[in-house]
Amino acid sequence: MRESNEAILTARVVPSKTAGAPVACIDLDCFCEGCGYNLRTLAVHREPSTGIPVVRCPECGRFQAANNASTALRPWLRRLTSLLLAGWILGVVAGFFLLGMAEVGISQVMLDELTISGGTRVQRIGNTTIQTWVRTGPLQPDTDYEDYNLVVTSILACSFGIAFACGLCAVVVCPHWRRVAHVGLMLGMPLAAGGVVALYWSQQAPHLFVWGVPYMASHASVQLLGGLAGVNFGRPLARLVVRVILPPAIRPSLAFLWLADDKPFPRPSGR
Repeated sequence: MRESNEAILTARVVPSKTAGAPVACIDLDCFCEGCGYNLRTLAVHREPSTGIPVVRCPECGRFQAANNASTALRPWLRRLTSLLLAGWILGVVAGFFLLGMAEVGISQVMLDELTISGGTRVQRIGNTTIQTWVRTGPLQPDTDYEDYNLVVTSILACSFGIAFACGLCAVVVCPHWRRVAHVGLMLGMPLAAGGVVALYWSQQAPHLFVWGVPYMASHASVQLLGGLAGVNFGRPLARLVVRVILPPAIRPSLAFLWLADDKPFPRPSGR
């Protein structure tokens, strides 16, 4: 009896010496590709039209080549593949969720940055009037904010960059989607992010909601433009990065970046 942990690369067949019997039988562990049933000791027949020796699984009825490289490791590899695929899907969903939360966060950062909590307290000491800022009280716009234009421009640029990254990831990670699906995602994320910020801001500072509407609208508009730019220029940028960074031997695994846009995959020079 052979050891169960023996490495098997192909299913060896042993010819039968009995007249009129099947051409061979499976002598080593060989597992059905459909259900994982062990086909050892089963008869091998020759397929009439091709002459290929085949074996039929008694469990699921599937035919497969008798010399197919199917070992005891195959079912576990299939399960591991399923786990990795599930992990990949969860990773993609989590990535888009984090990018969406980043769009929410960057919008809220601007509102928090341009407001201040507190007020002016006036004290009279003799003939002297002293005004001090007390950091308590409701939120109000910071009218004395330094470098207002620089800060607003920088935050909006970050918002555009986050949305562009989202669009780039969408066209690279999901190349099988149609363009309308990518555009729909880029439309939906800024609207959803703006809705979350508006809901939160209406609870945090209802008296400043109208004041904050232009800022929330500007973020939604910038994120929409950034997402559409990522959809339009994401794959060309990814192709440029692949050609600059990766050696030719590795590039074929990323050929979908070209094929998704019906572009021929560039062959290495000299071939």
